[in-house]
Parts: sequence; C-alpha cells; structure tokens
Amino acid sequence: MNLKSLLYSAQLGARLWIIGKYYDSRSSPKGEIDAATFRPKRVLVILAGLIGDSVMSLPAISEARKLWPNAHIAVLGKKHNRELITACPIFDEFYECNADPFSIRRSDEIKKLKVWLSEQRFDIAIILLGDQFAHVLAKARIPIRVGVAGTPLQNCLTVTYDIGSPRTWGTDERLNSLRCLGYNVRYTTPKICVDESVKTRAREKLAESGIVDDENYAVLHPFGSSRRQWWPIENIPHLADLLHQQLGLRTVLIGGKETLDVDVSTGDVSIVDTRGLLSLQELLAVIDRAKAVVTTDSGPFHISGALGKSIIGLFRARRPEHATTYSTSRVIFGRDDGCNIMCEWDSCADSNCRQMQRITVKQIAAVCKDTVSK
Repeated sequence: MNLKSLLYSAQLGARLWIIGKYYDSRSSPKGEIDAATFRPKRVLVILAGLIGDSVMSLPAISEARKLWPNAHIAVLGKKHNRELITACPIFDEFYECNADPFSIRRSDEIKKLKVWLSEQRFDIAIILLGDQFAHVLAKARIPIRVGVAGTPLQNCLTVTYDIGSPRTWGTDERLNSLRCLGYNVRYTTPKICVDESVKTRAREKLAESGIVDDENYAVLHPFGSSRRQWWPIENIPHLADLLHQQLGLRTVLIGGKETLDVDVSTGDVSIVDTRGLLSLQELLAVIDRAKAVVTTDSGPFHISGALGKSIIGLFRARRPEHATTYSTSRVIFGRDDGCNIMCEWDSCADSNCRQMQRITVKQIAAVCKDTVSK
C-alpha cells in the first residue's frame, strides 16, 4: 500500500471512529420487537460487499422474504451486487449506490441516497455487508437498524448481531441478523438465479469464441484477489490439454479485466479465453452451463456453489474456512510446511504463494475426472 492509500485509510478510519463514538444514540429506540407480531411494510437490506461475501449473505435475504412475505424488500448495494442478484425473486427493488458514505469523492451520489432514504420510510434496515452505511441509516431515522457488533459505527445501530471472526464467517453467521430479532431461522445454502435472456447472450458470446450449444466445457478461474495467490498461470495449457484428452472438455478461461495483461498462452484450441469479455450476469450464465468449475477461493467459487455446479476448489491450507460451504465442491489444498511459520493469515512472504504452487495439474485433472464421471 502506497503512502497516499495509507493516509486515505487513516483519515477514513479516524472519521468512522469519531462519528461512531460521538453519535447520540439516546434518541434511538431500543430496537426490541415482538417477532411473533412484527409485520414490517418496508424493509431495507444493505448488501454492499465483495461477490463471494454477497453470495454467502443471500440466505438472510431469502429468509427475510419468508418471514415477511407481504413486505416491500429493497436492497441497497453496488453495481456488481445488483448484477449478481438481479434475477433472484427475493427482493422487490434495488437501489444502486457506488459511492462510499464517507468517501470524499462522489458526494452528490450520497446526497441522492440520503434523500431517497428519507422518502422511503423504512420500518427496518438490516446491514449484511456495508457497515459504513450505519450512520446514514441513523440520520434517515429508520427506527430499527440491525448491524454487526463491534464495528466503529455500532453506536448508530439499535440491534447488533455477532458473526464470530470477521475472517472466517460464512452463511450461517449472516443469518444471525434475523436471529438477533427473535426469529428461529436455520442454515440454508446460498442460491442464485440466471435470467433466460442473459443465458442467450452468454451462448452467443461463447459461440463467437468457438463453443457450440451442445459442447461440454469446464470453466477455469485460476486468479485471486492478489497475484501472489493465483494458481500458476503457466500450467493452464497443460491442464486444458488433459481435460480435453481425458474428458472431452474444452476449457473456458474466465477472469476480470485486471488479468488481461498476463499472457496465458491460449493459442491451443482446447482453451477459450473469455477474460474481460463477460459481464457479471453473463459470467453466471457461462458457469451455469459448465460441466465443472475449477476455481480458487474467490467469487466464482461461491457463484458456482450457489448455482449447484460441480466445483474443484483450489485452496491454500492457510485459508480453509469456506472449503465446506457447498456440498458440490471437492477442494484440493495446497500445503507447504514453511507457510505455517513464515506467512501471515492473508498474505504471502514470497512473491508467489507456495501453497498454491504445490497444487499440481495431475491432482486437478484426477479430481475433475472423478467428479465429471459421477
């Protein structure tokens, strides 16, 4: 992180702490409700987080819909959050806000959000992802404001819930946002939907790349949030060749625009490179059609699980927390004893993660063969 980023993070953290500490919560209601009789007419859910985290938070929205079937449920989040859930029948309205409430930039967008919130007269707001919105919700005088305990803006909330460790929480912990209100909700696996029109667009894009409608393929996502945590890019052609020879599967390589500057030698006919070509909705459709998905512990892993696809997960042994989230996943752990001593929980001491380097092409191909043949 450069000096400019460090200074920005420092001032942001200071502002959050000051506002949270000195917000006068005495005028806020206790937030206590009778779960048996509480019938909100308008419900707001904050879903402004990363793709994988958003997928794991979806059961909370699904359960809210079951609890309050007649309520108008609005979701507040960013563009990628909207694209992720747009086909899911669990909400009525999505308000897109791509600005951070405490950001110096894009203040006009926050002003519009504040006006919208004041006009909606929500009965309750539940923060699943986006703790930084707590103060805006309080200023809008939403009477019941539910959020994670222990955050800098906790004083702006009326009810809090626990997610355990911020590093290891999963789907069940986000359901605590409803349990803290007195509701008995059980663990459910995340589910997402894909619109038929999007499936058509995705088929057309794949056809342009050489994948015909009846052709089976495997999706490969070897990337991650940090390049040090990618699976070795130079192994992609070898894996694609094995999948083609042994299983008759072509390999559809997916990745964001941030991966385009990397040469992955995709000249082989067994590889179809779609990096930077697919919208998030189209990515959902491409994964939905796949015979299997090979992916790191990243957004596509959670998307695949929520779509019920067969997954071969490529995980660092230092980061096993979400390996068992989906029953359709088979996880390969990269292990290196030195990492247990030299590496921190979410960073690598070396330029490339040695645990990811330890996962071999033969391991992945073997698990793929076992998975696809079932």
